[in-house]
Amino acid sequence: MTQARALARREEIVHAAASEFDEVGYAAASLSSIAGRLGRTKGALGYHFSSKSSLALEVVSLQYGQWEAIADRIRADGYSGLDAIVMLSFVVAGRFRDDVLVRAGIRLQHDAGLNDVDLPVPFVGWIALVRTLLTESAPDVPLPHGVDAESAAEVLVEAFTGLQQVAHRLTRASDIDERVDRYWLMFLPAFGVSDPRDMVRTLRRSSTTY
Repeated sequence: MTQARALARREEIVHAAASEFDEVGYAAASLSSIAGRLGRTKGALGYHFSSKSSLALEVVSLQYGQWEAIADRIRADGYSGLDAIVMLSFVVAGRFRDDVLVRAGIRLQHDAGLNDVDLPVPFVGWIALVRTLLTESAPDVPLPHGVDAESAAEVLVEAFTGLQQVAHRLTRASDIDERVDRYWLMFLPAFGVSDPRDMVRTLRRSSTTY
């Protein structure tokens, strides 16, 4: 098998696994069911992945791996601080709605059945990134009274995580952009933003670039 063909086959397997994990969760998924999505046998997957847990790790790693590059692009385009956080939230929301790899990676991180898989610790990377961006905002965007950047970052990530899960369970995330709108209309006034509706509308529209 040529390298290009092997890479294409590996990507095909990962996306089939992501679809399976997204639909039924880790415990109910199997290598046989994943192979069945591709019209292949379980043994055909063995060249690339030896176990269901190795596939889960690959899906989660790929889901995590894309965000740093996107955040760097947003910052390179001149967005910083709170603007960058709002922009990034709409990008994440859109991919959560449209990209099965993202949905599966996030679902796997919450799946208690993966206690035997050494996955990256969830949330800490996002909290660190949001904290850094909030620090960049100071002093232009004041933090709520009595709240430091670490606490604010944790609250934003906690609330956004809940938003994703509610949107997925109730509407398959079809209305997630509107939910992100409401999320920011609640939070932005606490950061001293005088016209949150205009800010959200502008950054939501610009986020489609990414």
